[in-house]
Amino acid sequence: MDHPNRREFLAEAGSLVLARRLLRTAIAARQGSAGVSAQSYSEEFPDMLLSYLAKKTNALAAEWDQARSKIRTGTDLEARNRFVREKMIAMLGGLPERTPLNPIVTKVMERPGYRVENLMYQSRPNFWVTGNLYIPTSGPGPFPGIISPTGHSSIGRMYPVYQLTYMDLVKSGFVVLAYDPIGQGERRQFWDPQTGRNEIGGPVTWEHDMAGHLLVLLGETLTQYRVWDGMRAIDYLLTRQEVDPKRIGCTGHSGGGTLTLFISAVDERVQCAALNEGGSGQRWPLDFRPGTLIGTGDIEQHFFPSAIYGIDLYDMRVAIAPRPQLLTIEYYSPEFTQSAEHLRSCYNLLGAPKSFATVEATDPHDMTMKLRLATTDWFCQWFYNRPGPTLEPDSSPEPPKTLYCTSNGSLRYSQQGDTIFSLIVKKQAALPPPQKLPTTRAEVESYQRETATEIRELLHFRRSNQPLDVRHLVTTPRRGYQIEKLEFLSEPGIYIPAWVFVPEQGKAGVPAILYVDEAGKEAEGLEFGALEKLACKGWRVVAVDVRGVGATRPPHADEEGAGTFANLDNGETVISYWTWEINELLFGMRVQDVVRSIDYVLSRSDVSPAGVRLIGRGRGALWALFAAALDPRALAVVCEGGLLSYGNLTRVDRYLHSADIFVLGILQHMDLPQVAACVADRPLTLLSPVDAMKNPVTAPAARDTYQWTTKIYETVGAGDRFRVLDQCADLDKVDQYIDSWERVA
Repeated sequence: MDHPNRREFLAEAGSLVLARRLLRTAIAARQGSAGVSAQSYSEEFPDMLLSYLAKKTNALAAEWDQARSKIRTGTDLEARNRFVREKMIAMLGGLPERTPLNPIVTKVMERPGYRVENLMYQSRPNFWVTGNLYIPTSGPGPFPGIISPTGHSSIGRMYPVYQLTYMDLVKSGFVVLAYDPIGQGERRQFWDPQTGRNEIGGPVTWEHDMAGHLLVLLGETLTQYRVWDGMRAIDYLLTRQEVDPKRIGCTGHSGGGTLTLFISAVDERVQCAALNEGGSGQRWPLDFRPGTLIGTGDIEQHFFPSAIYGIDLYDMRVAIAPRPQLLTIEYYSPEFTQSAEHLRSCYNLLGAPKSFATVEATDPHDMTMKLRLATTDWFCQWFYNRPGPTLEPDSSPEPPKTLYCTSNGSLRYSQQGDTIFSLIVKKQAALPPPQKLPTTRAEVESYQRETATEIRELLHFRRSNQPLDVRHLVTTPRRGYQIEKLEFLSEPGIYIPAWVFVPEQGKAGVPAILYVDEAGKEAEGLEFGALEKLACKGWRVVAVDVRGVGATRPPHADEEGAGTFANLDNGETVISYWTWEINELLFGMRVQDVVRSIDYVLSRSDVSPAGVRLIGRGRGALWALFAAALDPRALAVVCEGGLLSYGNLTRVDRYLHSADIFVLGILQHMDLPQVAACVADRPLTLLSPVDAMKNPVTAPAARDTYQWTTKIYETVGAGDRFRVLDQCADLDKVDQYIDSWERVA
């Protein structure tokens, strides 16, 4: 239900004097209300969710800082570097099988002193990587080979200053393979070559996140795909007779600098690296101050759960040692200088003090001439034992079309091979793994126990036995009912704001309603909202804000701002990444909050102790569904406007759901119909579920998705207790809520 905010209300009132009078009246009413008895937890836990995550993350970081402080010898450091590499590969999900590269050279261009081959290779079967191979045509070979993953330019390797980097290197005697990472250059999914427009808008990182979030549902990572593309680029260089296999380097700028970091840390065939303005920062400790922006995420630049292993970007840079490493930055800062000194000390410990260097660009973020010359000089020093040029050769970037491997600059539109999305569709078709349908009540109960155990593991769910420590703040009178506004603890450091709707003429002996809404308790909690209608019908309703929602939403703006697909890197998504890094899930934490809210409801003396009737709306529908699967005290459940299924997401290439409802690897085990089956034989209603783009799914289509759930309910003799309904235009949704459990009572 939409209500005017305070500013809109005052504007409509049209009088500052009236506003002041209203404010004084409100203050007087609050002070005169019954039951003002406690200070809000918000005074103790400002910025609650981010402070909670920072405390957990920083505690892990401090433990690993202590462990690093015990490294005294080169042997100790080498052991740590092996650990970092092993865990990085494990967090990638392992490395795929090496399959034939099947390279194709689509065009060759002769230029003074070098030639360019427009080249494609398959990093996986039928999965093409587009690139350009720059080969010197003078001087004795074989030459050192350099791979170059590009930064976050939408046109990838064709970005003019990147081209100049490749030209500088090839003119100094290096074979350079520049390639497009997934979502860039000719590997863009959403760029239409006919219109020249991006179909989804936003930054180039949205191309990464759109696919990357889907991959986590399959138990895979986009980071693995991107690192593997680079490792296969090295494999290709090693097939060329022009390349010296003992002199392999890697360099990239910005996001390409971060990819250079990942590839060089994991693949020791990289003998020399130049990280330009990428991968030079630190993720921890987390520090949130007023005004701190949240974002942007970019899932391909993360390893999960890296914090539990103490593997920050710094550790990855150390893992390159003692191999030569150049680290560049826009402008020196105390933080960069301190990190560089620590890194230098590691090189000293390994007996390679000259193998690490830094360069300050003294310019904004870009692959500037100073950085191009520094990069070329670095590789000349280590691969030729001579300095690089002091002046940049006179070169001009090629028009992008000249460098195309495809006819139109798009693998997707030229229909060459699989895209990342077509691979996802193929993989999800076999998920979740087939399992035998239980045919007896005993088998159903066994299935439910086993599935609930899997759910707890997937969500990293834990029950809290801490006291609720309820704090009553104020009681607000309304017509026919009153609202007790209070807070209670979900776990130490996390409190749940709640509004308890107490009707004057309440129903006796019936379970209370617990209501969770993605927009918070106020969304339907004001006058004429759904919760008032329930209260006026005699129902006791407890509406809660799970952590980070409603009253406890972090007071920070999203860095990238608005956009149709801002769900890809909004605050909810970035916070989810932070929880994944500490091996937890924001989604699981919120399910825990719902279960904890059931604890609170049943602690009240004015409600039935048998259990609660649970209503979840939007993302809250999923919190409610999972909570009900784990807690039989949810006697009946209504899930309104929730995601139809995770499988529904993985069959499309765009969606509006943020990563906070994503469960890592869930499709390797189950989907939402299997979760819903854990609620049988309690009443469960799916009311107007939505698809990937948050459009309502018709009841017949939704029932088809939930055949497994239907059969489980039928097996336990409760077929009428599972319902999938459209939102009825002629029936108030509150009446649909009530009907969903009263008709089977």
